[in-house]
Amino acid sequence: MGELYNENLAWVYDEIYQGFIDYKAEYKFYKNLCNGSNSNRILEIACGTGNLAKSFTSDFNLYVGLDLSESMLNIAKKKFPAGNFIQGDMRHLNFVKQFDNILITGRSTSYLLNNKDLRQTFKSAHTALEDKGLFIFDCINADLFIPYILKNNHVVHKSTYNEKKFERESIWVENQNPTFHLIDWKSTYYQLNNPEKMVLGNDSTLFRVFTIKEITAALQHSGFKILEIMDRETYAFDTNVYVCQKK
Repeated sequence: MGELYNENLAWVYDEIYQGFIDYKAEYKFYKNLCNGSNSNRILEIACGTGNLAKSFTSDFNLYVGLDLSESMLNIAKKKFPAGNFIQGDMRHLNFVKQFDNILITGRSTSYLLNNKDLRQTFKSAHTALEDKGLFIFDCINADLFIPYILKNNHVVHKSTYNEKKFERESIWVENQNPTFHLIDWKSTYYQLNNPEKMVLGNDSTLFRVFTIKEITAALQHSGFKILEIMDRETYAFDTNVYVCQKK
């Protein structure tokens, strides 16, 4: 993970992404997928600053939000003190058959940079699910994203939240890794106060994008049956959403 998820920039993430993403629509999307099963207990991996937590808590008997970043969780706890938040690593979940549904939201699979991390995460989720439980997550689609950044490696995204205007300037470059589809991402965050443009911070990180073949192989290796693969557009990335069932 980069600086964006640490103490200095976590608040920027919280505000700017609420301008990028319609979290009400995001919640409705995931709730509809979860309601296809007898779902009472849900784990959201990479819950971030808790923008979905209150809605999940109101509709499910048990909600747990897990994130690696302490700074992000501190914001989540301030926004929703009643939330059940835990700091932890998605590769090493300390739950055994506790959940009917496990989600990885926000394209956070991108930080699983090698196949060992990917399979550890999937196996960990498999252990934490009840039999026939659902595992739902999204990935950035390599076959669409890489051709896009070859033509558009310098991109600006704008966001407005609570009457504040933000801007994120991104530079995406394909990492010359012979095995995986890795992207070097450098970004600068601004707050716009016309006519001034104030720099809030810089971030540099490495992330992974996936082919359907890569994800399918890892799921099969980890004991999941794929129920559906959905194409889904976001504000910046073309994604695939996987709906899988524990075998």
